[in-house]
Amino acid sequence: MTLSSRQRTPGSLVRPGIGGRRRAISALGVAVIVLVLAVAVVSVVYVNSTQYNSDQIATLKAQISSLTKSQQDVNKTLAGLALSLPVMDQIPTQRVVTVEWAEFLAHQDRFFTNYIVVNQGDTVDITFISNDTASHTFTIDAPYNFQINGSIPGTTDDNNGRVFTTQPTNNSPGVVVTGTAGNVTGRGSFVAKYAGIFEYYCIYHIHLGMFGFLVVLPNRAYASPATTTTSVSQTVLGVRIDIPKGAGGPQNTKGFVPDVVKLVIGVNATVTWTNDDTVDHTVTALDGSFKSPNMPPGATFTYEFTKAGNYTYGCEYHPWMQGTVIVVAGP
Repeated sequence: MTLSSRQRTPGSLVRPGIGGRRRAISALGVAVIVLVLAVAVVSVVYVNSTQYNSDQIATLKAQISSLTKSQQDVNKTLAGLALSLPVMDQIPTQRVVTVEWAEFLAHQDRFFTNYIVVNQGDTVDITFISNDTASHTFTIDAPYNFQINGSIPGTTDDNNGRVFTTQPTNNSPGVVVTGTAGNVTGRGSFVAKYAGIFEYYCIYHIHLGMFGFLVVLPNRAYASPATTTTSVSQTVLGVRIDIPKGAGGPQNTKGFVPDVVKLVIGVNATVTWTNDDTVDHTVTALDGSFKSPNMPPGATFTYEFTKAGNYTYGCEYHPWMQGTVIVVAGP
C-alpha cells in the first residue's frame, strides 16, 4: 500500500457534541488519551516500510505484531481502569456525537475524536463523516456489536486495492450511509447499556492506529425504577477472565484466570472472556445456559448473567479447563 497515492481532502474536524463532560472524568480522559497516544507511537513505524521486498515485508509483519500486542496490553489496562470509573446518577438522555476520519502523523488514518464519554443508559446518536476516497468504518465489538460501514461504491479497500461496487450489507440496523467517495456520511444510534471502556476502530486501518475508546460511566439512575429507558439491561461493571497462554497444553495448566469469580446482579453481572492462548478454545456452561462460538487466539466472548446461581463452565476442546461464576442477587 502506497499511502501517498491516495487522493485525500482533509476534513473540517468538527468537535463532537457529547453533552457536557463532567469534571469527575477529566483524569480518566487524560489517561485514555495517553494510552491512545502510546499505541499511536508504535503504529507510526508502519509507514516507514512501503516497499514490497521480502525484508521489508518481514519487518512490517513484525511491526504489526508488536502493535497488536501493544493494543492487547492497552485493552487489559483499560479493563482495570474501568473498575474505577466514577458512578453517575443522571436520568439517561440523548447524546449527539460526531466522529470524523482524519489524517495525522505522516498520512496515517485516525478518528477525530478518539474518545467519547457518555452515561450508562444514554442513547448515543453517532454521525460518522469521511471525506477520504478510501473505505472506513466505525465499529464496536461485543457487547455492543455496532457498525457504521462507509464502504460505498467508489471507495477503495487500502489493504488490497479493491474498489467497492455495491453498498455494504453489514451495517447495524437503522444505520443510514449516504454520499459519494470522498464525501461519505453515516448515521446510527444505540443505547449505552453496558458500563466500561470499549474500543471503536476502523476494520481497514486499525493496524495503522485508527481506533478510539467509548467510555460509558456507570449510572445508578439507569437501574432505578424512575428511569425512562426501556432497556432490560442494568449492568454497571464487568469482569474480565483470561484464557492464558498454554491453557490448551498440559492438564496442570490453569485454564481460566481467575477461575472463580463472584458477580452481583445490577453491579457487575457481565463477564468477558479473552483468549490469550495460541490455540482455539470455547467457553461452555456445563448446564447449557451459555456457550461461546469457537474462540481463536485473540477472540473475546461476553455474557451477561441475569439469574442468581453457581455456573460451572469449561472448554469443549480441553476438558481439564474449568471455571466457576457465582452470581448473587443485587443489593
